[in-house]
Amino acid sequence: MDIKKRLERIVHIFFLLQSRSLVTNKELQERFHIGRRTVYRDLKVLEQAGVPVINESGHGFSIIEGFRMLPSRFSQEEVLSLMVAEKVMQKHETAFVRRHFETALIKIKSSFRAQQKDHISHLEEKLQLSGPFRETKYLPDIIDVLLKSILSKRVTEISYLKSGASQKSVRIIEPVGLFYENGSWYVLAYCRLKGGYRHFRLDRIRKITLGDDHFKLDHPSVDELRKADSQNNITPIVIAVDPNYAHFLHWERQNYGFSREEVLTNEIIMYFDCRQSPVSFARWFMRFVDVAKILEPAYLPDEVKRILKAGMDNMKA
Repeated sequence: MDIKKRLERIVHIFFLLQSRSLVTNKELQERFHIGRRTVYRDLKVLEQAGVPVINESGHGFSIIEGFRMLPSRFSQEEVLSLMVAEKVMQKHETAFVRRHFETALIKIKSSFRAQQKDHISHLEEKLQLSGPFRETKYLPDIIDVLLKSILSKRVTEISYLKSGASQKSVRIIEPVGLFYENGSWYVLAYCRLKGGYRHFRLDRIRKITLGDDHFKLDHPSVDELRKADSQNNITPIVIAVDPNYAHFLHWERQNYGFSREEVLTNEIIMYFDCRQSPVSFARWFMRFVDVAKILEPAYLPDEVKRILKAGMDNMKA
């Protein structure tokens, strides 16, 4: 399910119900191109958020007379979720959708308490998204816990499984911010075990707990840390691609620091200044392993082979 489309639809349903005295199930189905059961599921989400939806059997749906979204209707968790949703929708490929979602969200934000507005302002720079968004499975409420950790400046304990590792490690971290890149969420944090800043992929966190101990350090912004990290961690990569398939790499190659290309008779040579992990590049490159080859660095083809072998062994298991 596309979480962006559903979020957009539920917000539109809410404002439609607020603007009309009665909306029929059939009208909702036709307007949003959804089935009867989906209508009920979306309305259930609104009810769980505190919106008093009335089902007038045989007629349609309405919101109880006199209802307004008061500031007390929004919990801290709901406010944080709306902030994440706003970041996601800013990446929506359709300008029309982005513009109208922003307008709808402004109406919702207008009813926030002063403290809630301060939280939104404080966390604005702590959350970054780049590239197209896709839904991935994470621990329930993991982003909520991390944002609470940032707001309260309390440490978080995580159980983390690194790529290729068989054993989980326990880390005490001071989260600085979250960012979304190349299809995954990451938390950038000061790791007390390693004594430095690290980023952790959220889908590799197996357990998370908000601790009582407070941060020991004042941390730079996410933007500052990521810029410093990208300047110090650039891997030059060169690949050769079959000209008949080179266009398939066109859009996503920018995510991996594509800088230039040379068009030869039988192949196209592409050059990258990769700021991502070389392993991340290798996993992306695997999509084209039958029509391309890695020329530099020398160790990277072995990493591709390792991943492929692990995949084949996993399929046999």
